[in-house]
Amino acid sequence: MNKKKISVLGGGSWGTVLAYLASLNGHNVHLWMRDKEAAKEINQNKCNKKYVPNLNLGPNLTASSQIEDISESETIIFCVPSDAFREVSKLSIEFIKENSYLITATKGVEKEGFSLMSNILEEHYPKNPIGILSGPNLAEEIALHHLSGTVIASKNKLLRDSLIKDLSTNFFKVYENEDPYGVEMGGALKNIYAIACGIADGLDSGENTVGMIMTRGLGEMGRLATDLGANPQTFLGLSGVGDLITTCASPLSRNHQFGKLIGIGLSVDEAKKEIGQTIEGLKTLKVVKNISDEHKVEMPIVDSLYKIIYKGSSLNGSIQNVLGKDIIKDVEFIS
Repeated sequence: MNKKKISVLGGGSWGTVLAYLASLNGHNVHLWMRDKEAAKEINQNKCNKKYVPNLNLGPNLTASSQIEDISESETIIFCVPSDAFREVSKLSIEFIKENSYLITATKGVEKEGFSLMSNILEEHYPKNPIGILSGPNLAEEIALHHLSGTVIASKNKLLRDSLIKDLSTNFFKVYENEDPYGVEMGGALKNIYAIACGIADGLDSGENTVGMIMTRGLGEMGRLATDLGANPQTFLGLSGVGDLITTCASPLSRNHQFGKLIGIGLSVDEAKKEIGQTIEGLKTLKVVKNISDEHKVEMPIVDSLYKIIYKGSSLNGSIQNVLGKDIIKDVEFIS
């Protein structure tokens, strides 16, 4: 096997697990993080105690807080929260080669406008091949070697082939897709509906309700995707339906956890404090509400959630206030 230098930017649970997967395939992997002491601990104990304490990271994975250590990497995977993505991307510019593959594994949108993480990479690195890594990927389960799958999406076939080889194992399958915009949109939008499903769980609304929210949410995602130029069929794959089901149904999802806390009666601030980590769906909700209004795309669940989260509308213990005014048609995008 041709050993490469692969860098992963972001030392949270997902970044650590991605670095681990690449190291299993024999590559020399560098894990960058801001916390100098955490990096030192990983190098000494081969463990990220804070995020994935039971995962042995192995000898060919090293960590540091020095961004210059990513120099000469053939592949760089960005896995930092969306709020920090632009800053970290800009910080990395002088250390990334023009022919390096750049991958975003961050699911979210920027606060201003509707910029996805790949848009930021395209802005900073116009000559580099860029890919999107997205799917139903709960890091804690992958760390336990539970069978999982993800999607690498790019217009660049060589990039897709490279990432499939770099990250695939007998328990982690990587599939390819040629619609990076649709794959990235699916990964960002599903967090909104995970909050809605969490609220339904908090209200003890039952499985029928959760199934309805997921399905109606998928319809909303498809309407917005079509309007913005993505292929709604992409949402039938792992980065759409797969990620939606996992995030909406799993108690490991921070967005689901947040929604459940709202459902049982906590305030937004109380729920955010209880979670204690980034809740990507909150920011995505605000951005998607603005863009759907601007483009006149009907998204009743988005509208209702926005009123509850940002306008202080009361749930009144009823899931009807999450679903809002629904659209009569069941299945869309059928010619």
